[in-house]
Formats: sequence, C-alpha cells, structure tokens
Amino acid sequence: MDVHGSTIVWRKWIKAAEEYRADVLILAGDLTGKVLVPIVKRADSTFTARYFGRRWVMSSESEVREFEERLEGAGAYYIRVDERELEEMKNNPDLVSKLMNEKMVERLRLWLHFLVKRIDTDMITTIVMPGNDDEYLIDNVIREFEDYGVIYPLDKVLEIEGHEVISSPYVNPTPWSTPREMEEKDLEKYLEKLMSKVRNPRTSILNSHCPPYGTHLDLAPKLDKNLRPVFIGGVPEYVHVGSKAVRKIIEKHKPLIGLHGHIHESGAMDRLGNTVVLNPGSEYSEGVLRGFIVELTEERLVNYWRVEG
Repeated sequence: MDVHGSTIVWRKWIKAAEEYRADVLILAGDLTGKVLVPIVKRADSTFTARYFGRRWVMSSESEVREFEERLEGAGAYYIRVDERELEEMKNNPDLVSKLMNEKMVERLRLWLHFLVKRIDTDMITTIVMPGNDDEYLIDNVIREFEDYGVIYPLDKVLEIEGHEVISSPYVNPTPWSTPREMEEKDLEKYLEKLMSKVRNPRTSILNSHCPPYGTHLDLAPKLDKNLRPVFIGGVPEYVHVGSKAVRKIIEKHKPLIGLHGHIHESGAMDRLGNTVVLNPGSEYSEGVLRGFIVELTEERLVNYWRVEG
C-alpha cells in the first residue's frame, strides 16, 4: 500500500490494526507525497489555489482549513504564501525543493506521533519502510521513533511468527528517475546480499517495494516518449514494468511470501512457483486504504485476503 502523503489513508491503516486484531502492521512505502500547493493570500484578503483541476477562491479561515484538509487527504502538501512569496517560488526551484522536503518531514513526524499514541508497539509489531519515491531524509525521521517501538526494517533481518523478513525500498529504473532506483544487475546483487543473511529462505518473507516482473502485480499503462499513456482502440495498453531481478531472487530462493507495492494499478495476488506474491495497489488520492491481511503460523502460510476501505 503506497500512501503518498495521504493522512486519511495513514489513519485508516492504523485503525485496521483494531478492526482486524492484527499482530503485525507493515507499511512498506511510498510514504511521502508528490505535490506542494501554494495557497495565495491576495490583496483583497481572499485566498486562491489551483488543484483538483480547478481554481479555488476562499474568503474565510474556515474555508481555507477545509481546503487544506482536503489536500492532506489526497496526499498533497500545502503552504500559505502572499503574492510576492509565490513569485519567489516560481523563480527558485531550489526553494520549492527545500519547502517540499520540510513539509514531507513535518507530516511524517506528525503521522508517527499519532501512530505511537494509538498503537501499542509492545503488542503489535509495527514496520514503517520508505519506497522508491521517498527522499533519503525521511529515513532518519522513522529512526527517531525506534525508541517508541517503530521498526525501520532496512539492512536488517526481522522475524515475524518465526519467519525471517528482509526488506528493500529499491525499484528498477523508471521514467521519472525517483530517489531509490537501481539497475537490474545492481538490484539483484543487493537482494542477494540481503538473502544471504537469512537462515531459511524458503520460510522467509521478502518485503520488496518493487514487484516481480511478468506477474499480475506489475502491469501499468504503456507510455509514449512524452510519458503519456498509449491507447489502442480507446483502451489503454498495459505492459509489465516490475523487476526481473526481484523475480530472479524469488525463483532462486523461493521465499514463502513476497510483499510488494509500487505499481498502483496492479492490486493483485499471484504465485511464482510456491511463493505467494501480493500487491494491494493504491488509491491514495481518493483516500482509499488498500491492503492484504496475511495469516501465518510458524509452520505455514494459512490464508491471505485483500481488504479496502
């Protein structure tokens, strides 16, 4: 499940622990949003903004707060500025990047404070992992909460119900050059190194943000050279975009389960040999929580089913 800055989805994920009596919570990236929306105070004391495909005009504090909450629910960040500050942002991409990073850190820190207030991390194993779209600066924000029981899972082997867990935020190259990408050969080496730390690969859990290539989990719209979807007869053409390295590691080491995300359109379950691979997909901008409930014992995978709400 990729939340991409949506506070509504984050809160639903936490609520799911209560609703489903979960012993383990895993949110395996992407955590942060992609858009910063300026809310501009005009000379006539109104506020304006452009988002959701339209121009908004707000005349009261309550209207502005309602709009900010709507943005936050859809995963967007916001900042109140005057007209001079807006011009400065337009002319200074570095300033916009700095403000965006500050907003990412601020929201994630608020989320994690909310998490540790609502979840007893002594009773519920709680794992929070970045994904390929997340800047490296957020890793330290997650680590700040390790003393409160939140688990930052990278570069270590965890254990869930007797099953070893290794985690990877990296994906094969995308058209958008996101922060955490690796060429396939490098990703294979990275995953192989992680798997070498596992005592029993066939009972392990591979928590890889990137799904394996050529499955129901990695279908996305084909893009042209301008990054626009390709249509055939009015229907978008889909292609496999997952990682061949991830698939190779799964086929070689045969983990019990693969937990994946990244490809929002491909919420699905599949199998590679005896390995069950899962991707809940994502509708973060609509405030929809998508996830999988997985039932395990020390001996086997008992059951798994997809939920959303």
